[in-house]
Amino acid sequence: MKKFSIFGLGTIVVDHQVVLEHLPKDDHKGEVLEDRYQVGGPVPTALCLLRKFGMETTFQGKWAADQYGGMIEEDLREQGVVFEVPLCHSDSRTGFAHVWLEQKTGKRTVAGYRGSHVIEADEIDERIIAGHDCLHSDGWSGEAGIKAMRVMRESGGRVFMDLGSPKPDLDKLLSGVDTLNCPESLVPRLFGTDDLESGAQRLLEMGPQEVTITRGAEGVCYFSRDEQIEQPAFKVEAVDTNGAGDVFAGAMIFATMQEWVIGKRLRFACAAAALKCGRRGNREALPDLREVREKMEGTTKGMK
Repeated sequence: MKKFSIFGLGTIVVDHQVVLEHLPKDDHKGEVLEDRYQVGGPVPTALCLLRKFGMETTFQGKWAADQYGGMIEEDLREQGVVFEVPLCHSDSRTGFAHVWLEQKTGKRTVAGYRGSHVIEADEIDERIIAGHDCLHSDGWSGEAGIKAMRVMRESGGRVFMDLGSPKPDLDKLLSGVDTLNCPESLVPRLFGTDDLESGAQRLLEMGPQEVTITRGAEGVCYFSRDEQIEQPAFKVEAVDTNGAGDVFAGAMIFATMQEWVIGKRLRFACAAAALKCGRRGNREALPDLREVREKMEGTTKGMK
């Protein structure tokens, strides 16, 4: 196994997850069966998975000196993710999300607040970023993210992005990305079409070398300038789909840095996402490397 270090830049929030028998319709009420507070966000969740796989991880995000900020710092320390406490104004507020989870299906509805302040470009330490092998971003860091990607590219590292929603200056943002992941729901929001192939081609034209489009229970579609591959999802009795895309992205980073062939990379990432969906929670639901390999190799005997 090839060890590597990764620098993560992005949003971090505290989720209040509540489990309901059914997701309520408009103007209906639902009884809360159980609830928990947990730290979430696309990049930190991916980093925690990679840390569990034995990689070195560093995270830069923004939170405030409030109750939720304390929960974030405690979580990152427990997971072994390196970080520095961000500078913030006295009136700053940490991001949070309300996550409604349907008991039987694992489907979820999320309403989130990303926090009252963003990472500024002058807060990026080029020396620290250049000391890592790769960068992972969610695109919310704007100019700071663009600067970080430039530094990583110039140092010879690889840039990954998990793009969950439209961002300003998307052309400029994606020009510095090597591997892009996004959910299928983003394609019509960006391009006004449900055609994943045409959407992926437009994303590739903006700069990435490869694009993965996750489709939930339908698996994932992979696109590069030379090939297109569909990887079905692994069967699982889903109890919590929240964070599955974050885990997929983290597992793809691991597999890519191992320099595996694309088929093996996709199977590995889908296996990791399936295992996460079979467990509730964020950190406690993350699979370890042995579990992912066993899940993947259950249908790929003899694969190296």
